[in-house]
Parts: sequence; C-alpha cells; structure tokens
Amino acid sequence: MPDALRKTVSATEAPALLGVSPYLTKWMLYRRFHDRGDIDPPEDARMTWGKRLEPLIMEQAAHDLKMEIIRNDDGTGKQAYHRRGVLGCSRDAIVICPDRGPGTLETKCVFEYGTWMRDWGGGTHAPKHYEIQLQQQCYVGDGEGTDPYRWGVIAAWVAGEVHYFERHPIRELWAGLEAAAKNFLDDVAHDREPDPFGAPIEIPLLSRLERRQEIADLTDRADLADAARVLDGASASKSAIEKMQTDAKARLLAAAGQADELLLPDGIRVKIKQQSRGAYEVKPTTFVTVKAYVPESAK
Repeated sequence: MPDALRKTVSATEAPALLGVSPYLTKWMLYRRFHDRGDIDPPEDARMTWGKRLEPLIMEQAAHDLKMEIIRNDDGTGKQAYHRRGVLGCSRDAIVICPDRGPGTLETKCVFEYGTWMRDWGGGTHAPKHYEIQLQQQCYVGDGEGTDPYRWGVIAAWVAGEVHYFERHPIRELWAGLEAAAKNFLDDVAHDREPDPFGAPIEIPLLSRLERRQEIADLTDRADLADAARVLDGASASKSAIEKMQTDAKARLLAAAGQADELLLPDGIRVKIKQQSRGAYEVKPTTFVTVKAYVPESAK
C-alpha cells in the first residue's frame, strides 16, 4: 500500500519509476504525490478474493517452507508501513529462517492459467514488478536504522497450488531504486511534472483534468493523426479495433493536456468533452468523450 504520509515511494509504486508497472505510470504517481489525490481503482472481486486467500497462503507457506511466518500487522489488523530513507513498504509477512534470519514474504494470487503462462512463464519466473517489489521490501527491512533483509520469497497461489520464488539481494537494483525515488520526490517538490505516457491505464486520471476552451495545434504530429483515424473507426472491424481505439484515446488525451480540441495533420480535428455521471445507481464519476473528425480526403 502507499505511504499515507507521502514521504517515501512504496514497494508497489517503485516499478512505475522504472517504467515496468502494469498498473501505474510515473505521471500517475506524480499526480498522487503532488495533488495528494486518490488514483487507485475501486476494489474488484479479484482483489477481494486475494485478501481472503492471503492468510491461507501464509498458512500453507509455513507448512511447505517449515518456517515461522509472522503476519505484518500494525496492531489494528492493518499492515504496518515501514520506511528506510526515501523507500518504504508494507509487506504481507515476515518469514523466519533459523540460518538466515528474517526475510520478507509476499503473497500473490493468479486466477487464470493464461496469466500464469504469459506473465509467470508457467512458473519459470515472476513478473518484473513483483521482483522489484520484493527487492525493495528486502532493502527496507524493518524500517529506518535497521539492516536489510538478506532474503525473501514470493508465494504464488495458482488454482489451488502454491509456487515459491526465493530471492536474494540485488544491491545494484537497491541503489537504482533509491536514486530514482530521490529524483522523483525532488521533481514533486519543485513542480516538475512528467508528461503522461499515453497508456490506457491513465485514461481515468486524464479524464479528470479540467478542460479549457482551447485548441492544441499538433499539426506536426502524424502519429496522433493515425490515432485519430483509429478512433474514427476508419479501418478494421469493431471487434478487432476495440483495443486499438482504447490505446488511441489514451494517446490523444495525453497529448491534449487540458485543451478541449486538437488540430492534427490533414485537417483532422479531435474534440474532447468532459461529462459527469450521477450517483443514483453507481458511484459518481467523471469521464470524457473523445470524438475524431476525419475528412474523407484524410482517411
């Protein structure tokens, strides 16, 4: 979980600084720290089941590893947050090895074999963002003024089986994470906002930007003209183009900034309208419609 005080970059946030997080970009992280806003998506069923399965995975890990496992608890039932310099973490548990001392334990749930084969190589490796998360937990140890942990393990639950990935310190990565976090926090302190990446995961946050009656002249951006053509549905079938349109929408919103209209090459224009959805049936949200106008001569 993030640092409630926003004094450190957490282990779940750090992969975004290195550009390998599937859930967060550096621009989104900047917005969280600088604007002190909530950018986390609402909890879904998988997140809920992951939390429910967590203590069972720990129990199985204690049995399989034949070691003592101490759940990370701040005394109120919530995970304790630990800080060391500019980095922090709220690990799932500490695992005690008689020979190596304490290590960090991180539990993960994989609900689809497709994900297991694609992202975990069928058990040959863990995803990069989880590796970085575990390494940062080892670096932080129990907090300021303590020694880092000398080892850690990822316990991945996959369709009723638990697979283990034991890891040891990568000190070069620790140094890189510390340097990246220092630079990031300095950027936040001095209002140096990075550009949005233009990824689909940024769309909810991009949609919240206040729109101004302003035309952004990007007639030198042929790549955005291509994105507008995709959004206009000028090629491929609807089923084939759905993901491409989402990607195109993200790129166009990122390029627009707070402008409500884009002027692109070949006479292409993109208009952005911010709208709100009431809270009668769903949680109130802000979203945008992005409509591309592509002349026949430009298709």
